[in-house]
Amino acid sequence: MTKDLVAEVYPWESRVAIVEDGRLVEVFWANQDESVGNIYKGKVKDILPGLSCVFVDIGLAKNAFLYAGDVICPGQVKGINSLDLLKSGQELMVQVKKEAFSEKGPRVTGNITIPGHFLVLLPYYREVSISRKITCDQRRRDLRSMISENKPENVGIIVRTACLEAEDAEIMAELKQLVQVWEELRQRYRKSRAPSLIFGDMDVLERALRDYLDSEISRVIINNERLKDKILDFTKNKTYCSRILVQYEEGDLFDKYSLDKDIRRAVRRKVWLKSGGYLIFDATEAMTVIDVNSGKYTGKTSFEDTVLRLNLEAAVEIPRQLRLRSIGGIILIDFIDMKEKEHEEQVISVLRKELAKDKAHTRIIGMTGLGFLEMTRKKSRYGISEFFTEECNACNGRGRTLSLAALSCEIKRKMLNMGYMESKELICEAHPQLIQALAEDGVHLDYIEKKLGVKIKLHAQTLGLAEYKIYAGEHNY
Repeated sequence: MTKDLVAEVYPWESRVAIVEDGRLVEVFWANQDESVGNIYKGKVKDILPGLSCVFVDIGLAKNAFLYAGDVICPGQVKGINSLDLLKSGQELMVQVKKEAFSEKGPRVTGNITIPGHFLVLLPYYREVSISRKITCDQRRRDLRSMISENKPENVGIIVRTACLEAEDAEIMAELKQLVQVWEELRQRYRKSRAPSLIFGDMDVLERALRDYLDSEISRVIINNERLKDKILDFTKNKTYCSRILVQYEEGDLFDKYSLDKDIRRAVRRKVWLKSGGYLIFDATEAMTVIDVNSGKYTGKTSFEDTVLRLNLEAAVEIPRQLRLRSIGGIILIDFIDMKEKEHEEQVISVLRKELAKDKAHTRIIGMTGLGFLEMTRKKSRYGISEFFTEECNACNGRGRTLSLAALSCEIKRKMLNMGYMESKELICEAHPQLIQALAEDGVHLDYIEKKLGVKIKLHAQTLGLAEYKIYAGEHNY
């Protein structure tokens, strides 16, 4: 399996893709206001016992939401309601867990984590936990013993899967670095006034490098030459990065490697399989239901063989779609009914194998009484649907359309990569709402004009909301 990391960085957004055998399996997106992972000294504004939550002022436009279960009070006696220990105006150290989205403020937690490539430091715990994916008993014992002997007594450590093949010296060096980060963070907390940012986490590119760069990655491709040098510095003296090729390529990389097409397919309800069968994804508030259908596939042998082949193909594609769409929570999969118990076990075995590639924790519960396969997946970020689509006003929110923000970013990328045009004028025609969204971002339009040496003109036209035209002079793009 070939595995690449493709990154695009623009002044208004950054996008990072994980590509396996030429197919997009995960995508991360962030704008310049990204705050996930940041740690703040916040101030309690409102306590709502009826909703088991607290609103915390962390200095952003909207107050952050802190769920009662995420409140950490060192030395707290078990059985005491954590909300009873808080009062209005109290100062708290919190970390952003999920970005602000739509009308919601960011979700924060008091359970601070400081992640590295090999380890995660937990300031309010004392235990050493080992990744479930490290299955060798001897390696687990060695890692637990080494970490326990060298970590401070008052912190906990999670040993990540990357430690399986890592050098002990690299792991120890990172442990020392994480402990130092925590000590510096505590000092900043004592000296800072609330609300204020006391620790800025890595941006989306650095986070992807930290979490995904391992011996399985063969290439890192980026459209920014300065950041290429930064990535080379990041990989220097790391044994697990010794064979990784870091290369710079100009232009719209997501378009060049057909990743934008994969993103557009991933926001659709129906996913076609190579055989002619298809999957249907339906998300509700409580769970996601995935239906496997035979579609155009009829098979060439027996009915049972046809069903098995379709279900096996679905068992390979579903884990990819879960990663790509960032689907979490309860998931029910309605495979086509199989009469043979052996066939059912074969499909579940393939599903487990493919889910093992997922960094998010997954758990297969088993078949329900109605014949659904029940599983769970941990969700740590918003899905592709939340980022690239919005509720459709025409059907009262029952459907979703591409968001104006996503379309606006797409048009800016297209224009920035039209440097080959000789004209001094670049014209964009689009729906009035889309033109308005573009016009409101004058800063980045000015950046594109200066970069290309052109004048951008925006014209509202009677086009579909997701349609646009960009051209110079008489030559359409």
